Amino acid sequence: MTFSDLQAAVLDHDLCTRCGACVAVCPAKVIDMADDDFLPLFATDPAAAGHVCGTCSLCLDVCPGRETGVNTSEVRRFGRAREDAERWTGISRGVFEVVSCDEGILEHASAGGAVTSLLIAALRGGVIDAALVVEHDAEHPWRSLATLTDSEATIIRSAAAKYSFAPNLPLIADAPFRRIGVVGLPCQIEAINKMCNLDQAPDAARSIALTIELACASATLPAGTRHVIEERLGVDVDEVSSLRYRGGDYPGTFHVRTRDGADHYYPFFEMVKDFTRFKTFRCEACPDWWSGLADISVADGDPNIFATSRRGITGRPRSTVVVRTELGERLLNEAGDQGLVKAVTSTFDAAQSLGLQRKRNRYNRIAQSATRLIPSAPAVDTPTGRWKRDEDVIAEMSEQRSTAG
Repeated sequence: MTFSDLQAAVLDHDLCTRCGACVAVCPAKVIDMADDDFLPLFATDPAAAGHVCGTCSLCLDVCPGRETGVNTSEVRRFGRAREDAERWTGISRGVFEVVSCDEGILEHASAGGAVTSLLIAALRGGVIDAALVVEHDAEHPWRSLATLTDSEATIIRSAAAKYSFAPNLPLIADAPFRRIGVVGLPCQIEAINKMCNLDQAPDAARSIALTIELACASATLPAGTRHVIEERLGVDVDEVSSLRYRGGDYPGTFHVRTRDGADHYYPFFEMVKDFTRFKTFRCEACPDWWSGLADISVADGDPNIFATSRRGITGRPRSTVVVRTELGERLLNEAGDQGLVKAVTSTFDAAQSLGLQRKRNRYNRIAQSATRLIPSAPAVDTPTGRWKRDEDVIAEMSEQRSTAG
């Protein structure tokens, strides 16, 4: 088993999630990632893979691109795999509506600031001594960049949703911290759990003390962000001094500030439509809105911010938090005790979530076509009629929301 097997099983089928898990676990450190599309690269002559890799299969073992390993991970974490009724939500201990009590956090956050507040509570409480988050690249502010930090200021600065790929898992390799809190997308959390499922977990996984995952309809290649900046706003990316995908009043607007101090805005719902052209097949065929494997899963408290943005109204910033483990439950309570958040018992209605329904319909439509290899699903979905095209789901659910409003 060599890097060539990862190439044949995953990369050749466009199933790479861009998580960087293969980089993190490679003992020979011969895997790197491309700067433009974040695909793994073999750092030496591919013909020499057999000689360099030997019998090592770690890169493929931990890859969530084709085999997500969700059910195996659930049995290890929860003692059982999810039932079909939990297909898109996973196993949980409770659902809460959470809002940060810190105005500084809310100012930086896209929604209720739950993730940032929980990380700070974990840092102050000694649960973690560093956090793996995503901020904007200082040299190229229009690009997202993963960072490992023990600074509260950096964690706060990294708040707010980033809609672009930012491979984060390479940073857990040889990290100078003993207890890391990881904020990741479902595929990234799946990769971490696949590491832990191995008979001997790689060193990269042993320092992970907390996982928080973000609900994800799909990520976008950096070219998507560049397209909106240059083609929609008419701005040279080299002139960008700051970017927020959802700046200003909730639910937010795509906001670019240039080096001359000028501000440029583009509606969030238009950004979402533009980004559909810049997805990978793995994102289009992704089977998970949440992996369900993190200690805590988080989504925007508004289940359809596309419709809210299109209507041009503002709402009350809040986060939906799903607690899945004892650690997650304890951390949410501690964040409340520290005065960092207000949390009230809530519910999550999958039928009302535009992002989840987009993903659900996309996955099932692709699965029905059976023309390409796709990632494994954690349970059996129940058909509700004809699976819809992505644009039809957006139109129908946003029209319903607008009419109801």
